Amino acid sequence: MPSPKRDFPKKFNTYYFSPNSMSDSFPFTVKECGYCSERRFVLGEKNNYNEYLLLYSLDGTVRYTKDKRTFYVQPNSVITTACNTTLTFTRVSKEWKYYYFIIGGSHAKRFYNLVRTHDNIILCNPFANVLDHFMDLYYILTESTEPYNDVWKYIHSSMLIHNIFTSLYDLAFNISTIKEMTPAQENNINAALKYISLNYKDELSIETISNQVGFSKYYFCKIFKKQMGVTIHQYVNEFRINKAKELLAYSKLSINSIASQVGFKTTLTFLRAFERSVHMTPSEYRDYY
Repeated sequence: MPSPKRDFPKKFNTYYFSPNSMSDSFPFTVKECGYCSERRFVLGEKNNYNEYLLLYSLDGTVRYTKDKRTFYVQPNSVITTACNTTLTFTRVSKEWKYYYFIIGGSHAKRFYNLVRTHDNIILCNPFANVLDHFMDLYYILTESTEPYNDVWKYIHSSMLIHNIFTSLYDLAFNISTIKEMTPAQENNINAALKYISLNYKDELSIETISNQVGFSKYYFCKIFKKQMGVTIHQYVNEFRINKAKELLAYSKLSINSIASQVGFKTTLTFLRAFERSVHMTPSEYRDYY
């Protein structure tokens, strides 16, 4: 199914779906979903061993507690965990926005076990399609006006959940591969990240960055993508866009000034990169936030 460009919903909301014999016959079904901004979010008090949480943290930082263990969740992270005990999310930043789905079905447990980690958190590459799948799934379940019966929704929502698990599995596999890197490689990547954070306003070429850490361009590009999941160019662009988001939200600088201050050569290049990453223009982002 093609994935058209989606916008974030205009309103926060939560939806509940009553199971029936037809929905339970699909590999994956959604029992509950939401696009929310809550100070505190609690799940699992009913201790349902057959349901699982998929939560995409969009903005802000949240404290996540399960089984007396506490973790801090950053933006672009996915929580995937069983709802067999109480799950508590407490916002620690000014805002916290997230999508969540409570899922069941004949394949839910099997696929959950394939992607589960020790902390139930998978950090997503913002360039990956995981968020797109979450947005499409929410749209199909809550906003789609397609003139089809429930079977259409069951089929497509089940397929999107399958796609989410597949993408998360790929990410988790990449993380395990990264852990096999040598300390020298990891230290040089960290040095490159620090250099980018200090010099993102300037012109940053791959040659400049690789020279700073003492590796050849080809070799450094290879190990950078292996560890970070994106190319150096993509990482620098996304770093600059995140800095632009801060300026859009907390300053009155013009769009042209912001583009220049975060290192883009032209405003047009900035506008295209920002909309491709955030799915809205800088002006729309400023108005929204």
